[in-house]
Amino acid sequence: MITRDDVRAMVSEEIGVDPGSFADDDNLVELGMHSLKLMKVAGRWRKLGHQVNYSELVLAPTVEAWAALLGVAETQPIAALPAADDEPEFGLATMQHAYWVGRQSGQSLGGVAAHLYVEFDGADIDVDRLARAVRRVIERHDMLRVAFTDNGTQRILSEAPAQVWSVQDLSGLEPGAVTQALADTREAKSHQFMDVAAGQVVDFSVSVLPDGRHRVHVDVDMLAADAMSYRRILADLADLYVSDADALAPIDYTYRRYLADKARAADRSTIERDRTWWDDRIDTLPDVPALPTIPEAERTDVGRSVRVHHRFDAAQKQRLHDVAFGHGLTPAVVLGGLFCEVLAEWSSSQQLLLNVPLFNREQLHPDVDRVVGDFTNSVLLDVDLTDAHSALSRARRFQHILHTASSHSAYEGLEVLRDIGRHRGSPITPSVVFTSGLGLGELFSDTVTDVFGDPVWILSQGPQVDLDAQVVEIGGGILINWDVRRDALPAGVVETMFARYVDMIENALAPEYDWTATTPAVLPVEQSRRRNQANAGVTAELPARTLHDRFFDLAAIRPERRALRWGEDDSYSYGDLAADALRVAASLTATGVVPGDTVAVVVPKGHRQVVAVLGVLAAGGVYLPVGIDQPVERKAKILERGDVRIAIADDGVELPAPARRLDFSDALRATPAVARATVAPNALAYVLFTSGSTGEPKGVEVSHSAAAATIDAITGHVDLTDDDCLIGLSALEFDLSVFDIFATLGLGGTLACVDASMSRDAHAWSTMIRRFGVTVVNAAPGLITMLADTASADDIARLRVILTGGDRVDAAVARRLRTSVPGLRFIGLGGTTETAIHSTICEVTDESPNWTYVPYGVPMNGVACRVVNSRGEDCPDWVRGEIWIGGRGVAQGYRGDPDRTSDRFVTYEGQRWYRTGDMGRYLPDGTLDFLGRADHQVKIRGYRVELGEIEVAMKRLSGVETAVAAVVGIGTSARLVAAAHGTGLVAEELLEGLSVLLPDYMIPESVDVLDTVPVTGNGKVDRAAILAILRDSTDGTVRNSYVPPGDDVEAALAYLMEQILEVESLGVETDFFEAGGNSIMATIFVAKVRGMLLVPAVTISDVFDARTVRALAARLRTQDRSEQLEQVAGILVDIAGIATGSATELTTQS
Repeated sequence: MITRDDVRAMVSEEIGVDPGSFADDDNLVELGMHSLKLMKVAGRWRKLGHQVNYSELVLAPTVEAWAALLGVAETQPIAALPAADDEPEFGLATMQHAYWVGRQSGQSLGGVAAHLYVEFDGADIDVDRLARAVRRVIERHDMLRVAFTDNGTQRILSEAPAQVWSVQDLSGLEPGAVTQALADTREAKSHQFMDVAAGQVVDFSVSVLPDGRHRVHVDVDMLAADAMSYRRILADLADLYVSDADALAPIDYTYRRYLADKARAADRSTIERDRTWWDDRIDTLPDVPALPTIPEAERTDVGRSVRVHHRFDAAQKQRLHDVAFGHGLTPAVVLGGLFCEVLAEWSSSQQLLLNVPLFNREQLHPDVDRVVGDFTNSVLLDVDLTDAHSALSRARRFQHILHTASSHSAYEGLEVLRDIGRHRGSPITPSVVFTSGLGLGELFSDTVTDVFGDPVWILSQGPQVDLDAQVVEIGGGILINWDVRRDALPAGVVETMFARYVDMIENALAPEYDWTATTPAVLPVEQSRRRNQANAGVTAELPARTLHDRFFDLAAIRPERRALRWGEDDSYSYGDLAADALRVAASLTATGVVPGDTVAVVVPKGHRQVVAVLGVLAAGGVYLPVGIDQPVERKAKILERGDVRIAIADDGVELPAPARRLDFSDALRATPAVARATVAPNALAYVLFTSGSTGEPKGVEVSHSAAAATIDAITGHVDLTDDDCLIGLSALEFDLSVFDIFATLGLGGTLACVDASMSRDAHAWSTMIRRFGVTVVNAAPGLITMLADTASADDIARLRVILTGGDRVDAAVARRLRTSVPGLRFIGLGGTTETAIHSTICEVTDESPNWTYVPYGVPMNGVACRVVNSRGEDCPDWVRGEIWIGGRGVAQGYRGDPDRTSDRFVTYEGQRWYRTGDMGRYLPDGTLDFLGRADHQVKIRGYRVELGEIEVAMKRLSGVETAVAAVVGIGTSARLVAAAHGTGLVAEELLEGLSVLLPDYMIPESVDVLDTVPVTGNGKVDRAAILAILRDSTDGTVRNSYVPPGDDVEAALAYLMEQILEVESLGVETDFFEAGGNSIMATIFVAKVRGMLLVPAVTISDVFDARTVRALAARLRTQDRSEQLEQVAGILVDIAGIATGSATELTTQS
């Protein structure tokens, strides 16, 4: 019977305090009983026969509760376990297998060894004595003589290879040469790939330096030893060096025996319980942190890592201890929670999945703590930092998440990752790891540092990891160390993130820090300065005015100037245009229109629209354009929701009942109004209805001053004058038409009016541009592309400015046009209807980078832009977030929709902002980069997929001019598809090209090559039309559709793969991993291919590289014995033909 005194004694032993210093109801976690010690205690009691586990202990961490638990726990003394088998090879532990697979090429972030490299600087080392100590420590620990076979097993060698020890004598070199030699050694050993197949899992060496100094280098492959074992190796090495003899007590246990004992002692019911717990959550687990990583295909050297580090001294360590336990936390939880905060700030999602290794040696033998091997487990933490909470609340939540997940760690984290990958159809890469060694003692003992010197360099690498963060106790203090793939993140991001982490820790340790306060994230100081500089124009003085007053003033002063041109050579002078507009105004006033009333303009595209719009404004009204080709039902909705007083309509245009109408021809018969109505600059000028995300149109209300501010900012930038002639390509319902009309006529220029018959005829535009001497084109990117594809150099020779926005701007089109017209200014504009046409500006120059798309650019005068995360905080440079736009151009809201208005138009720090729903990022130079719509971020099989990222990748492929990615179907039937338009495109080649640029889960299942690109009435790419094509398409090349075997080798491989994946009719071009395969299954598959097809040379790398049956078959045929392979495959196919399909039966018959 376990008593409270028994519990108290064990607790006292584990946490190192006097048994009488704590009460029965004290929280033991607050006293230092962290998760690793809890696991050890649970293991010790299980060894004594008490069936308790970590989860039960962590739920009530007091002496009283544990005594009660142990008093009722079932007691089953563990029988002595039989010895492990004597086969020369034995299996790999879960983490070992992950490291072994990760060494192979052909997988995301693979081809890198998991190893830990440390350098010690000291003096007066006896090299021969150290050599003897190295030999003895290798003899002592059989895992330092382990070799890993190519079929995923390990075996102990009688002696280690010669490469494990070396001496580099630099004592006679000049200082500069010594420095260079040490740097070269560090670079080589930090990234070396030891030959583990030959048994080289350690590398001990010493560099002899001038003046009796030395540097000891120790590199250990983590296949053979985890971090705790690394500590044991160095401690034993130092003791053996000091004694210069075999003075250590022998170890009566081995790692091989441990694996066997652990397997036999495993509690299958607990493992199954934990597996079910994770399985119930698999649909809701988030992705790994969405940091602004560089795609692997664009990295120059994926195998290199960089290190950033910071040391906190002993006093700061004590302060951390006091602060943590004072709030019921552990130091590891405080640092882990703050690490998650940093990740959340630099992630595009504040929900993230964090991989946390656990050092969990089951206490199966008295000597287990002296054994070298890999004893690590891992646990996945589902961290949600979306909501704003106090630092204390978040830390406690993190602790709860850690304890909860750890209590279900019998089913290991790597198994959960494999299950997620199988569920989603593609392997998941745990690219961010956080490891805490706090509470485990000093990383290097005093003896180690006395013998070898001070640790001056620590670097670890691991496969499939971009950021490996560690916190350990060293030199009486704490070392914070990040090892990061060198090209994983844009320049400067790692250093800025790390500085933020250190700053957060220092703030948390400050006496004045308020743990109960909610503290929002802040931008790094330099980034904040650049951001403020980019947005400085928001305070620029812009005149408050109406849109139309300048036109009427010019018409009075210079009535003879030509205002509008159309047709062959028809035109309107300023005076005649003003007179007709005032006729319309008089007619509207006569019908009862008063200032502020909304008047619909339902007139075909062309010069008469301009007359109508100016007439509405002259009457003091608000114009609301309605396209004459709109469906009747949509027209009715717009007229109703727009609160339209009357519609001015072209003769013959049908209006839905009961709308009041004024025929345009009748309006022109009226006597011109003597004067236009008085309108304040802040009064509404127009209402534009755009497509809503719900499918219902939404009316955007824009004031005169808002639109005028945008126009003045752009005209000032491009130096628009009365000598310019601008062509009006945009539909009146599209806000680019606002600039066309009022920028041109407000400065005395000429507007070339395109009528409805020409609206999609780029040849006709080209003719008009040449005939009328057009100097400025302002249109959506789709129309600019049509123009570039159609117009000759002579047609556009007089162009001086192209303005384009409203959609992504193709940089290749900009380059083509600038080449055709020397001196042409090509300007990309970004913005929304809700922010008065445009808000940002980016001019393409000869010095512009090799963009795929032109960035949004920088905010215009009168505008400020933010990029914010889900918490409304500013995102650091490179981090994806939602674009918010503030300033003079922000619309008043959505007509008749206060709920939507309050949702999208918000106030922050006293300024009104529009939440665009567009996603973007700030670049370090202050440029805003557009990344697509928020609603273009989708989830496919659980993976977060950016459709815009796929489109950018497609645009990088040769010949692709337009690309659209989309999802068809819903739920489990959802499919990722794409369409492309360009020159000489072949769907199969596009898919092959994307496989180099994108991870598997982002590669579309099919690609349709389009002959033409549909565009909307506004000149944008018509995504809805393309989506309809993709839904109906049967002609696209489908990736991973069923393709039957073409010969016996493919049939045999497909059969074996089907048995392992437990699927039927696996196509020979189906991706093994997308079909549910993982590294464990790949290992089993390789073993079956070797045994049943007699192909000893096949390796797991072949499976990762080939991925499909067809590619693997082709690969195997290039090896020796291809004729034998054909024969054996034929026999296997014959057997499979008469078998029931059971892999066991097939194996038996074979």
